[in-house]
Amino acid sequence: MKRLKLSATLIALLFAQNAFCQQEFPDYEDLWREYKSKIDKNFLSCSWKFNKEVSLEEMKEAFYKNKNAKDKKIHYEDFLVIKPELHPDDIYVRVYPSLKDHPAKQVVEGEEITLSNPKWYMGFIVSPRAYFEVYNNGKRTAYAPYATYSDFFAYAAYKPILRLDGPYDWYNNTRYGARLIGTLHSLGTDEHWWLKEEKQFSVLLYKKKDEEKVQDYQGIHTRLRRVYYSLELLEPGNPDKETQKLFDDLKRFVEELPLGTFAPYFTSDTRVMTGRYYRVTVNKCGWLIEDYL
Repeated sequence: MKRLKLSATLIALLFAQNAFCQQEFPDYEDLWREYKSKIDKNFLSCSWKFNKEVSLEEMKEAFYKNKNAKDKKIHYEDFLVIKPELHPDDIYVRVYPSLKDHPAKQVVEGEEITLSNPKWYMGFIVSPRAYFEVYNNGKRTAYAPYATYSDFFAYAAYKPILRLDGPYDWYNNTRYGARLIGTLHSLGTDEHWWLKEEKQFSVLLYKKKDEEKVQDYQGIHTRLRRVYYSLELLEPGNPDKETQKLFDDLKRFVEELPLGTFAPYFTSDTRVMTGRYYRVTVNKCGWLIEDYL
């Protein structure tokens, strides 16, 4: 019941944003169902291989190591790269089987997984779209649905249309979505109204799992209580009271979002990653959230 209420709140906020912009938008309730269906199908089709998650500590460590990195290019020589004939501006990177395990360009037997237009992200190579295909005697005999957007905000901020030309630029839609998060949060809080000066901080959004120790006839074991989104403050290390208050306010907003709002990123080492690195700027005018992509 609570999750339904949260979903309704999210959709109501989106309608408020639409009215504010005075534009024509599609039915967001339908968009949520479409988005959730595509994300779920994509993850289930590839979950047999992407069965490990990037840990919170690893994502935090990656931020401090790579936040000022100058080389943000993907070294494609480590992968088999495929350019499709229909959209030659796109790039597909084969992550399974690896180039080391299967140096041949074409898989003639078995499964193949490729990432579409992956991006460098704090040292990780990620994409929300993974192609799963099965080959038999050199012919593709099966394939699975794939995701198009990295999160619901990206899906809502940029209306999905049939792409006839140009590259698959999911990362631009992701940036639009991050800005929409800031706009929606501005509509639901007044914490920024009282600021005397602009504040900026960096956060990591991640999927948090609350666990507890329980005892039964089999002994003591760990039980999962709930899974939800949360925030970790990355910078500054010693925030002032106003910055801490703003962070706590945004954290409450994020922790009320329904599961599935953020799709998993597929990584080049066949893991999943729910982490999002955001730079947050707050002043009297509102909240600006920018993805580090």
